Amino acid sequence: LYAVGQVAGAAAPGAQFGAGVVSVAAYVEHGAEALAYLVFAGWVRSATRASIRTRFVMAFAALLVVVVLALASALTGVISANVQGDELNDVGNQVSSTLTEFDDQARSLKKDVAQVAQLARDDAATGGDLQSLAEQAQRLDIFDFDFVIFMLPNGQVVGYSGHGPTVRKGNEFRATKLERLDVIEMSGSPVIDDIVKKGFETSAGPTRVGGHDIAVMAVHVITAPQSPTKTVAIAAAGTYIDALTMEDISQRFKPSLASLVVGGKTVASMLPRDAANRKLVPDSAEIELQTSAAPVTRQTVFGDKSYASAYGSIAPSGGAPIGILVLSSPARVIVHARQGFTSALFIVAMSAGAIALALAWFSGRRITQPIQALTAVAGEVREGNLDATASVTGDDEVGRLGETFNEMTASLARMTGDLRDAARQEHELRSRIETIMQSMADGLVAVGAERKILAFNREAENMTGISASVAMGRPLDEVFDVRDSQGQSVTLPIYDLAPGSVDGIFIQPEGEKPLPVTVVSAPLTDEQGDAVGGVLVMRDMSREREVERMKTEFLSNISHELRTPLTPIKGYAEILGRKDIPPEKAEKFVHGILESTARLERIVQLLVDFSAMEAGRLEPHTKAVDISAMVDSLAEEWAGRTDRHDVIADVDRAAPMVVGDERLLRRSLEEVIDNAVKFSPYGGTVRLEVKPVSGNGHGDLVEVSVSDEGIGIPPEDISRIFSDFHQLDGSETRAYGGLGLGLAFVQRIVEAHDGTVRVESRPTEGTRFTIAIPAAADN
Repeated sequence: LYAVGQVAGAAAPGAQFGAGVVSVAAYVEHGAEALAYLVFAGWVRSATRASIRTRFVMAFAALLVVVVLALASALTGVISANVQGDELNDVGNQVSSTLTEFDDQARSLKKDVAQVAQLARDDAATGGDLQSLAEQAQRLDIFDFDFVIFMLPNGQVVGYSGHGPTVRKGNEFRATKLERLDVIEMSGSPVIDDIVKKGFETSAGPTRVGGHDIAVMAVHVITAPQSPTKTVAIAAAGTYIDALTMEDISQRFKPSLASLVVGGKTVASMLPRDAANRKLVPDSAEIELQTSAAPVTRQTVFGDKSYASAYGSIAPSGGAPIGILVLSSPARVIVHARQGFTSALFIVAMSAGAIALALAWFSGRRITQPIQALTAVAGEVREGNLDATASVTGDDEVGRLGETFNEMTASLARMTGDLRDAARQEHELRSRIETIMQSMADGLVAVGAERKILAFNREAENMTGISASVAMGRPLDEVFDVRDSQGQSVTLPIYDLAPGSVDGIFIQPEGEKPLPVTVVSAPLTDEQGDAVGGVLVMRDMSREREVERMKTEFLSNISHELRTPLTPIKGYAEILGRKDIPPEKAEKFVHGILESTARLERIVQLLVDFSAMEAGRLEPHTKAVDISAMVDSLAEEWAGRTDRHDVIADVDRAAPMVVGDERLLRRSLEEVIDNAVKFSPYGGTVRLEVKPVSGNGHGDLVEVSVSDEGIGIPPEDISRIFSDFHQLDGSETRAYGGLGLGLAFVQRIVEAHDGTVRVESRPTEGTRFTIAIPAAADN
C-alpha cells in the first residue's frame, strides 16, 4: 500500500502537505499511505492482543518508530517552510518585474503618442481628417499601438482606429472588435483627466476599457498650428493588457502562469480551464493589496494542483487599483523534497522496526509457547469448526482456561443452530414483503420519523427517474419535486407524517416532462399512537389524462365535422325556402345540399361502422371482388369531385380478384383517397395503382397504392397516424378537418381481410399508402 502511494505521488507532483490538493492521484497517494499505516496499526493491535510475545516485541519497535517519526515530522515542516518561502519570494519578484515593465511601457507610449500628436498638428495645418489620420497612424510600423483615438478637449471622440483586447479560444488568440462605447469610456479615464482637468501636456498609465478589460494608454495634447498654446484636440494611443500579454508573461517566467483579474472576474488566464474558472485572488490577498503597493504572496490550490502565487495591483499613478496581476508557479520543489524525505523516512523506520522485531521475537518465544497452542485451536473455532477442543491440560491457569474453552465451543454450537433458524425465517419474511412491494403497480415510498426514505419500490423509481440506491436515506422533499398545474410547489401530507390524499399534481422525473400523479399518504404509528414514519403511494394518472384529452378532442372534432356539412345544408335550405330562385341556381343549391348530405352521411356511417367494428359486430362478408374495376370506378368518381387534382388510375389488368367485403374495401380506399385530396391542398396528381405481387410463401397478393403530391407526413408522426382519434394537428384552429378515425378504420378493415397497410412519406413531397389484400384462390 505504501508503494502504491509513492507511485501515485509521482503522478501528482502538485501535492504537498497542507495544500488541500484534491486530484485523484493525490487522494490515492494520501489514502494509500494512510491505509498502509492503519493496516499496520491494526495488525499490531490485533497481534498484541492475541500474543504476549508479539506485545513484548511491539513495545521495543513502537518506541523506536515514535522517536523516528517525531524527528522526521519536525524536519519535514522546517524543510517545507523554507522551500515554500523561497518559491513565494521568486514569484513575488516576477510580479514586481512585470509591473515595472508596464510602467516602462507607459513611458515608451508617451514618446510615441507625442509623435502622433505632431503628425495630427501638421496634418491639421493642411486640412487633414483626424479619422483618416487615426487609421494611418495605427497602420504605421514605427508605432506598436493596439488603438489610436482623437478627441476634442470636451471629450467628444472625432476619430479612432484599432482593435479590441485579444481573447483566447482554446490554443488560439483572436483580437476583438473595438466598440465605440469602449472608446467613449476611455475618453473619461484618469489619464485623459490629467490633460482635460489638470492641464498636463501629456500623461500615461493603465486605464479600464469596457467592463473588464485594461489597457496601458498614453495621451498628448494637439495644439493649433497658429497658436502653440491653444489645445484643439487630444491624441491617445495604447496597448491592451489581455490574453496575449498573459501568454507573453507566462513564456518569459516559465513555469509561472499569468492571469489577469478585473473587478473580481478572471479576464485572461494561462491556468488550466478548471482552475481559471475559480476565484483566483483570495479575499485576504485583496484586502492586503488595498493597503500595500508591494506584491502579496500566498500558497494556493487551483484545480487539482498546488501553486506558489503572487498578486500585484495594476493602478494609474496615484489612483485606485483597476486590476490584479496573478502569477502562479507549480509547487514542484516542495513535492520533490517531501517525496525524497518520506522515502528515506520509510526506509529508516522499516529497518529499525525490523531489527527491534527480530530481537524481541526471539526473546519472548519461551514465554508464549503454551498459549500459542490454545490460540491455534481458537483459530479453528473462528473458522467455523465448533467441534475443535483444546488439548491443554494442567492445574494452573492455562489448564483451567483450556477446560473453559471447550465448554464455550459446545455452547457456541447450540447457539449457532438457533441463530441460523431465526435468520432463515426472517429472510423468508423479508423476501415476501419485498416481492409484494416491488410488484405493486403504484409507486410506494416509506419514510421514518425524520422524513428520510426507508423504502423505495421499482414503480417509484420508474415514476421519479431516481434509483432506489440514490433515494434511500435522503429527505423526502429533496427527492420529490412536486408541483401543481401552475408550476407552484406542493406540500404533501406525508411531510408532516399526516394522512391525506392530493390529486391534480405533477412530479418532475429527471430529464423528462412532468408526470401527473395522485398521492395518498398515511402515517405509521407506534403502540402509543405517536407517528414514527409514513407511507406514500403514488398513482400515475397519465393514461386517465390521455383518455380525457382524447375524449375532449374527439367531441371537438365531431362537433366541427358535423357542423361543417350542416352549415351549407341549412344555408341553402333557408335560401330556397325564403324566395324564388332561378332554376339554375336552385339546381346548384340542391346539388350543394346533396353533397353536404353525402358528407354528413359518410361521417355518421364512419362512426357507426367504427363503433360496430370495435364492438365486434362488423364482420366482413367475403367474396371475390374485382379490385381493378373498383379502382377504375373510384378514379372516375373522384375525378369529378375535385377540379384541382388529376385523379389517375394505373391498373395492371393481370391483377387477380381479391377476397373481401366489397363495401368495406371500397370504404377503405375512399378514406385513403379522401386524405390524398385533402392533404394536397394545392392540387397535383393523385395516382391509384393496382398490381399483383408474390406473397413470399403466403399466397399471392394484390397491392393497391394511393399516392399524392401533398404536404407529406413528418417521420416522427408516421408511427402514430393509425392511432384512434389521432390527427397531426388536433387544435380547434387546424387547417384540415377530420375525426382522426379514417386511417384507424382503414387499418382495421385491411387487417380483418388478412392484409397489411404501409405508408411512405416525405414532408412537402407527398405520401404513398399501399394496401395489400390476399388474392382470390380461383381467378
